[in-house]
Amino acid sequence: MATFRTGEREWLVSVDGPKIREVRRECGGFDLGARDASQFGRLTEEPLFAAEVLWILCRKQAAEHGVTQEQFDAALKGDEGEAAGVALLDAVIDFFPSSQRTLLRKLMKQQQEIQQAATEKAEARLLDPTTMEAVKAATLDSLDAAIDQALANMTRRVNATDSPASAE
Repeated sequence: MATFRTGEREWLVSVDGPKIREVRRECGGFDLGARDASQFGRLTEEPLFAAEVLWILCRKQAAEHGVTQEQFDAALKGDEGEAAGVALLDAVIDFFPSSQRTLLRKLMKQQQEIQQAATEKAEARLLDPTTMEAVKAATLDSLDAAIDQALANMTRRVNATDSPASAE
């Protein structure tokens, strides 16, 4: 069974038929048990939605400990939030038969590897002095253009209010 911790509390996450129906009812038809694995995209890309689904799956435990949804959601940040998301995906995968679980775990592992590679590449680019200089130059160019535009607008307004010279 998948677990995660928030503070000193450990939460158990499991997915079964009644919980899938509950999530479907409360989350606009979202299907945790979709055999096409379409649920993974939304659960990984929308952290607030994933927190909502986790709440539905864990709320009986929360009630036993006097934890409100607001307190539960507030605890799902940083590394604890990430661990909760992983536990949610693990629980969804555990719902399926072993043949499909194997495939889904491979898919999840590949997705994590891609995400790690993208993070490393982004970090390397941000640490590259050439990138920093290019960002700095683009920012200064944009600032110069905005100042030039503001000055041009001011000049046009001043000229428009000037009265024409007298014929005399």
